[in-house]
Amino acid sequence: MKTNIFSVFSRVMALGLFLTVMVSCEKEIPVTSLTLDKAEATVQVGANLTLLPVIDPLNATNKEVQWTTSNASVATVTDGVVTGVALGSAVITAASVENPLFKAECNITVVPSTGQVITVSGDITTDTRWYAQAKYHLSGFVYVKNNATLTIEAGTIIKGVSNTKATLIIERGSKIIAAGTATQPIVFTSDKPAGQRASGDWGGVVICGKAKTNKHDDGEGVGIAEGGIGSKYGGSDDNDNSGILQFVRIEFPGIPLTSTANSEINGLTLYSVGKATVIDHIQVSYSGDDSFEWFGGNVNAKYLVALGGLDDAFDTDNGFSGKVQFGLILQDPLKSDQSGSNGFESDNDADGSLLTPVTSPIFTNVTAIGPLAVAATLPEGTKHQKALHLRRGTMTSIYNSVFVGFPQGLSIDGQKGNSPTRADANELQIENTILAGMTDLYVEKTGTVAVPYTVAQHEAYFRAEARNNRDDMTMEEVIGTGFISLTSPSLLPKAGSPLLSGASFTNARLTDSFFTVTSYRGAFGTENWTSGWCNWDPQNTVY
Repeated sequence: MKTNIFSVFSRVMALGLFLTVMVSCEKEIPVTSLTLDKAEATVQVGANLTLLPVIDPLNATNKEVQWTTSNASVATVTDGVVTGVALGSAVITAASVENPLFKAECNITVVPSTGQVITVSGDITTDTRWYAQAKYHLSGFVYVKNNATLTIEAGTIIKGVSNTKATLIIERGSKIIAAGTATQPIVFTSDKPAGQRASGDWGGVVICGKAKTNKHDDGEGVGIAEGGIGSKYGGSDDNDNSGILQFVRIEFPGIPLTSTANSEINGLTLYSVGKATVIDHIQVSYSGDDSFEWFGGNVNAKYLVALGGLDDAFDTDNGFSGKVQFGLILQDPLKSDQSGSNGFESDNDADGSLLTPVTSPIFTNVTAIGPLAVAATLPEGTKHQKALHLRRGTMTSIYNSVFVGFPQGLSIDGQKGNSPTRADANELQIENTILAGMTDLYVEKTGTVAVPYTVAQHEAYFRAEARNNRDDMTMEEVIGTGFISLTSPSLLPKAGSPLLSGASFTNARLTDSFFTVTSYRGAFGTENWTSGWCNWDPQNTVY
């Protein structure tokens, strides 16, 4: 019996020794690589994101990972869970504890949380992105400079803080990339609540480029932006690129910055912007000054809407020579400027000089609806004036357009400069265009006038057979009966309207590939290109 017990004990001991030897001889399996499931990721402020490490081989003995962040003030990480702390970028690194040489990185961008209000002031000197889920407040003059690019996502809302002269200024060499869409336009508007907004609540959008101008404020061909902005514009690069502005609304801008003349900011001000810049589908609503103003440059634009501006809708100066097609002007009878409100105003410069480049833009397919097409009478003391005020040496050309319902129609003003001479020399051209519903079709400048141009001379110019213009129809014949609604305008021509035909693009100035050839006059044929992205009642929109 003792022998059996000893035998069993010996066998058990031998088996244990064997198992111990087997376990001790088993090799550890080392890590051979480490990767992350994401190389780049975005997380909102205050939100979390989980990164998953992938370790090879799957049966590695030690899979422990050490996590680090390059900037804990922007993003932190714990066991692979990344938390957004503040706007910016950080690099999250995962390293094998067994062998730190095996590691992987993920570039984290921390973006605003949904509804987060971000106040922007001062200078933007590095590439910057504004995100659609946040709300941006402009305070004072905000300059994009030092060749930086400001990118604004489709659907972003930017509010100008009232009483701060809030203005976004893109300086020479810098860019704005604001590419909205028909369903997600980018909106610049007032910071005041619905029902309390007014023209001039904030400044506007200003873009300065390097294309030619006839201003010489700081040497030949270099101007300085008005109203204390101080930014320079101009140069010799007509192919300059200031970025992209597409499907953008600018609401309740336009303020006088000082008490001196010509110190205002317009809704959209384009200083010497070059033709490599892309501008289309822009609505400026209820500006406290001009809706659109160009100072030099040769940028082209399509699909522009000027709604209820206090001063001029389209103002061109200082050598602007770009092309514009498909423009809508809709004037509010209750809003006019003390200086006089016009559909078009155009000067070569303030003195009517012969400086070059000469202001010589080309407009085609414009529909300009004056206040008398919106209301039967105007308030006492109104300053609504001309559909077209062409003066001070301008060589503006207008084709295939319609102007209705202004107190005054066409004024080729020779008080300063030689615009009448340019008209008679066919340098200033108006063709295939309709004037209707004016109290006075033509206006002669009285007083001291350098180059007088009588009403009879206006008539002879506009009615010349070769120009194919019309001024013999009533407003009802052109746009139909009833008045145009400002908050829900009916913009397409009525059946049988003379606007549906009569356009021509045979003029040499219209042969550029930029232009879309149409059979109709005015901004609209059978398609309403304002649908989806324009807002006709920004006063009551909750942002």
